[in-house]
Amino acid sequence: MPRSGFLSALNHRQYRLLFGGQLLSSFGDWIDFVALISLVAYQWEAGAGGLAVVSAAAAVPWMLVAPFAGVWADRLPQKQVMIGCDLARAALVLGYLLAPNLPVLVVLVVAKVAVSTLFVPAQQSTVTLVVPKSALLAANSLSGFVTQVCKIAGPALGGVLLAVTSPQGAFVVDAATFLLSALILSRLRLPARSRRRTGPAAGDAVADPDADAGDGPAGRTGFRHELREGIAFVLGNRVLLIAIGSLSATIFLVLAFDTLSPLVLVQLGISQSLYGPAIAAVAAGAVAGTVLVGQWGQRWNAFTLLATSQAATGVLIALIGAAVLTGFRMAPPLWLPVAVGIGLCSTGILVVFLYLVQRATPQELMGRVSTVVNIVPTVLQISAPLVGAALAVWIGLGWVLAGAGTGLAVLGAVFLRLRPADVDGPEADPADDPGPAGAPEPAGAPEAAGTPETAGAAEQAAPSETGRDAAGTPEKPALAGSADDARPGRPVGPGRQYGSRKKVDMANESVEALAANGHSFEGASEEQLAVIANLSPEEVEVINSIKSRLDGEVAAHSVAPPSDTVGGLVW
Repeated sequence: MPRSGFLSALNHRQYRLLFGGQLLSSFGDWIDFVALISLVAYQWEAGAGGLAVVSAAAAVPWMLVAPFAGVWADRLPQKQVMIGCDLARAALVLGYLLAPNLPVLVVLVVAKVAVSTLFVPAQQSTVTLVVPKSALLAANSLSGFVTQVCKIAGPALGGVLLAVTSPQGAFVVDAATFLLSALILSRLRLPARSRRRTGPAAGDAVADPDADAGDGPAGRTGFRHELREGIAFVLGNRVLLIAIGSLSATIFLVLAFDTLSPLVLVQLGISQSLYGPAIAAVAAGAVAGTVLVGQWGQRWNAFTLLATSQAATGVLIALIGAAVLTGFRMAPPLWLPVAVGIGLCSTGILVVFLYLVQRATPQELMGRVSTVVNIVPTVLQISAPLVGAALAVWIGLGWVLAGAGTGLAVLGAVFLRLRPADVDGPEADPADDPGPAGAPEPAGAPEAAGTPETAGAAEQAAPSETGRDAAGTPEKPALAGSADDARPGRPVGPGRQYGSRKKVDMANESVEALAANGHSFEGASEEQLAVIANLSPEEVEVINSIKSRLDGEVAAHSVAPPSDTVGGLVW
């Protein structure tokens, strides 16, 4: 039975495999974290300095290696990259067993995290291949759900393993999770990666014989060009800049607050015994937030959801700061809903951020863009605790919280004001409108719908006078009397008019969801197009689920792309 809402992405078999691999890897990462801390702090007694070195080793590759790894993630086949990374990480974790001292361990940690910087962009790119745009928000919500659940259950499981074995035993279990993940990912069936990449001019797709050259001047020039291309795309895309600004501000201000949270409890007259429940309340709010966004987030404009979540998080932090400044006190359990609210609202920012990145980025740039957009948030994630602590000493804890919360709320209001005008519906594509208010058309955007390079390329083709775009996809139905249709009351199909924005958006979503999954509308009659436009979201999911299954089964036995092999069978 097709799933809907929060679980809708699980209708797609390839995504289920990807999701299973992520679940295992995430659990393994937290087991690894607990075991490393135990090894360094308890067995080797390396003290605060040793813990700091290990923490830095886990963070530095995300700043220095990730942008270059993003280029390779865009060049190489995603499936092979993810499997290779899982196998490499399993080997490196087993290497921890042989590490004789801290310096050797740090080298192994750096290598493992460096491999992860290649795995993550390949995984993000794969999500956009196996999930239609109509289910992207749900897919990111599920990913966030896994992250939050593993953040709670992973350390607990790691603690159990340490109690019954040792850090070395936990490392073996972590390596096993990577091996199982590689086994699951080996069952993925993905379309072959296109050899095309963008040329010097935007939109010029050219053959680059040197793109994969590992050495020689031509190969190095190609690599640098591709890296600059990813950075330039981010800097020239208004959608991504707003999303980065929102996430960066949130991470910096929330982590500054998070570092000071034990002192906050003291100032509020809350005993140390409630510190654990307070942290658990934030985590519970984050878990609930991923479910809520995945279930009902499609009803909201993505930027509205992002900015509102940011403003709400700021208001809650500012209220805590005001309580500290004024000496306000209330029963400690009454503060728990505030902690839940902070976790819930901050999740709205994290999930929507990933969604916007995927919607605004063409498939061939996904690896580079997904790593570039995370550089600033990563730097702020490292610096926020230090800055927060320094400010608390300088101006006082209450003023830090009140200022951080107020700043976050104001930024939320500003981002809401600055939201791109082309994101005007639950499923509007941030890169869809080439107008000045929206993001510029990405270089090398796919030229036709239904190709294996991207899920949703149909939205980037220009409309024609025949009522279809260049790929044969019907134009989006216009609002009655809208500026983009000179005929007031233009019907979507014979005898059918839409009198509300909600109904028009639903019709748009039906067409876009089917086109994003590779359905071709070439040769369809007006009556057939009317039926498509009037399909419910549940009916669209059923059709896409059937096609995904057929594509996977047929592609496994054919060298032709699924769209060529299956043809009009679902039609």
